[in-house]
Amino acid sequence: MTTTPYKIQAEPQTAGPFGGPAVTRLGTVAVVGLGYVGLPTSVALASCGRPVIGIDIDSRRIEEIRSGQPDLVPGDEAKLLSLRGDEGRLSMTTEAGAMAEADAVLICVPTPIDASHEPDLRALRAACASVVAQARPGQTLVLTSTSYVGTTRELLVEPLAARGLTAGIDLHVAFAPERIDPGNVAHGQEATPRVVGGVTVACAESAAEVLGEVAPRIAIVSSCEAAELTKLYENTFRAVNIALAFELGQIADEYGLDTVEVTDAAATKPYGYMPFYPGPGVGGHCIPCDPHYLLSPLRERGFDAPLVRGAMQTIAERPAFVVARAGQGLAGGCPGGGGGRGRITGGADKPGGRGGGG
Repeated sequence: MTTTPYKIQAEPQTAGPFGGPAVTRLGTVAVVGLGYVGLPTSVALASCGRPVIGIDIDSRRIEEIRSGQPDLVPGDEAKLLSLRGDEGRLSMTTEAGAMAEADAVLICVPTPIDASHEPDLRALRAACASVVAQARPGQTLVLTSTSYVGTTRELLVEPLAARGLTAGIDLHVAFAPERIDPGNVAHGQEATPRVVGGVTVACAESAAEVLGEVAPRIAIVSSCEAAELTKLYENTFRAVNIALAFELGQIADEYGLDTVEVTDAAATKPYGYMPFYPGPGVGGHCIPCDPHYLLSPLRERGFDAPLVRGAMQTIAERPAFVVARAGQGLAGGCPGGGGGRGRITGGADKPGGRGGGG
């Protein structure tokens, strides 16, 4: 594992109310949330020899994993199979109190949006509150769930301070956004660099020590907020370019041209271009949701991001546009007009129904 540090201002590491600085060699890792991020993360860490406690409030999810229905890529599924029955390497429980036994805690819970496209923070708030309640001096707490800028301080650092635990002195707190792409064997954790931002330098380095066991390189940025915005930028970049591809498809159609031909031709340029292709819409957990974790807080601050806002509007309208076009095509291709029938093949955005990741 290598790290790529940016300039970070270290804070004085003086003793806190519970004793000296919370710098400890890492042992057991608790992973809160065993979904499409938490489960492969748990398997990867346990496969490296790190004792892992997987915690999920849904007992049915734990039973699914134990019964061999883990929705993992084949390589991770094989690793999980090799860990089965070895409670010393990977144990699972619904008991939040188990995280007090861990030296590091990774929070990997979903951050969806509601019907109004506003962030739905119920799972994240509950998980962070549970972690804060169980936190003890010497631990390293790492939030990996995609969320708005300021989440780590609001949901971890400040509540910990209210308990008398100071981040960077009594324990370490960092944000390290997940980079799991469900179902994609070409971009496993072992081949994907991670970004880490800590409350202090020591916080970032402690989080990097945990994640460095399963990532080839760690890029340390200057703060939790910088890491939070990094993740939002990554997925907003994709959303904006997908929306542009949708619009280009309509432009090409206006001229009677083939969008794929034009996109493939543009992709022959070896610099300054990345191909995106139009489709019926955007699925998965990340691209339809994450940019709203940028837009919603900005609206509250009175700041408008018209490019991002327009892209998300285009993405939201795409399925209805495709359905309307299909209806026009069926009507136009049937004798007497109307009455045509169509067939939709493949309703998932990825093979096996695995949602898109970030």
